[in-house]
Amino acid sequence: MVGTVKPGGEFGGYRIEAVEREDSNVAVLRAIEREGRPVALHVAGDPPGSLSTVRFLERAHRLGAVDHPNLLDVYDTRTLEGRAVAEAPAGRRLDDLLADGPLGPAPAIRIARQVASAVDALEEAGASPPPLIAERIWVDPRGDAQLDGLDAHLGVALPAASSSASLAHLVERITPRVSDELETVLTRALEGAYLSAGQFADELGRVESGSARRRRDTVLTITACATLVLVIVLFVTLA
Repeated sequence: MVGTVKPGGEFGGYRIEAVEREDSNVAVLRAIEREGRPVALHVAGDPPGSLSTVRFLERAHRLGAVDHPNLLDVYDTRTLEGRAVAEAPAGRRLDDLLADGPLGPAPAIRIARQVASAVDALEEAGASPPPLIAERIWVDPRGDAQLDGLDAHLGVALPAASSSASLAHLVERITPRVSDELETVLTRALEGAYLSAGQFADELGRVESGSARRRRDTVLTITACATLVLVIVLFVTLA
């Protein structure tokens, strides 16, 4: 596919930093363009004009028309060194992030909610989501998750229940600590209770808001107790 391209080498004028993923359909290269901007290059596995490459480009153009904060933008599509290439923003893959250790419940819920919302946007646009696994999800420096939707084949759109079930499995993988409330949502997703990824995203948002509210209440309680202790200390001292 990309032949002898190795980290430190060049491909179509880009300096290659790493080969993130490569199979018979597509290679994803982390690269630096001439102006110094980091990008991800999605390189089709087959030559231009082949059916899989035509579908690859169709998908890239379709994704470029979907406006969603958690879908990777498509900067440009072109042919480089005899291969169709789509240029997208760079980021850190979720599986790479997990190599540092599992996530806590709060970031895991946040990532799953954002991915579920992105899947919902893809399905609304008639584009099938890629496999919902950590290797296909990118996390930007702000902690927002973005879905790698550039695949070399369109495939068949996943049923909504299957998308939700895949997301539930993703949450179970990335965090070992699950609250009772989140466990209920995951169980319902695995049973196919949600009719769309959007419904699952809404439920995750409700869990996330509840967790944030409980954390805020805990902080207020601790602050109130600390203030009370300080008042008592001052009273004893002054007495």
